[in-house]
Amino acid sequence: MSYAVLAYAIGLSSLLYMVGFLINAFVPKGIDGGYAEGVWTSLAVNFLLVSGYFVLHSVMARPAFKRRWTQLIPESAERSTYILVSGVTFYLLVYLWRPIDISIWSLSNEYIRAVLVAIYLCGWMVMVFATFNIDHWSFFGLRQAWLSYCKRSAQPTGFSARYLYRFTRHPISLCWFVVMWVSPDMTVGHLLLSLMATLYILIITPIEEKDLVSEIGQPYEQYQKRVRRFLPLPKKASS
Repeated sequence: MSYAVLAYAIGLSSLLYMVGFLINAFVPKGIDGGYAEGVWTSLAVNFLLVSGYFVLHSVMARPAFKRRWTQLIPESAERSTYILVSGVTFYLLVYLWRPIDISIWSLSNEYIRAVLVAIYLCGWMVMVFATFNIDHWSFFGLRQAWLSYCKRSAQPTGFSARYLYRFTRHPISLCWFVVMWVSPDMTVGHLLLSLMATLYILIITPIEEKDLVSEIGQPYEQYQKRVRRFLPLPKKASS
């Protein structure tokens, strides 16, 4: 249980650090801070860092990897380990990140800047709220560890789409788009991260949905027909 709490603390703290990292506020090193090298060197280093970060996460989230991984570690610790690795690798990315502070845009109007920062922070708050829509404690691995500590088995729950999930199948991903792109300042370094994060979400989401169809079956297929993948807009009734 202590392991799960530690993993939760590190994972959650990494998300809080990312809040400041992307807007160069509240944290020791923002996305445009740190030691600057040549543009091409920085692009190459950052590209490799982000690629490695996303590849590791996508591999660890796949069911085939989980089946092999849980032969080495307890199944109750699988999600906590994923959260721990997520947090540690993000801090490693921040440490090795090379700023490329060539400006793409920088808004001078203080009111517009304030509005964009407010939207940005709302994106993070909605993202956290979405985790509670699907069981925040299981999402971060604490419930699995607690049930194992109490020597109880997890009870299967049926599929349901509540709250934000009634309007979009992936509200967390939608919020990632918001926090990556809604910024009063955009540099080449920030742009690289935003583009790669967007591409990753667009590639991995259909793969994750195939996994969900395999796991849940017809209820999720019906859900796909009713609710859009990202945009919270009503779907046209199929004829």
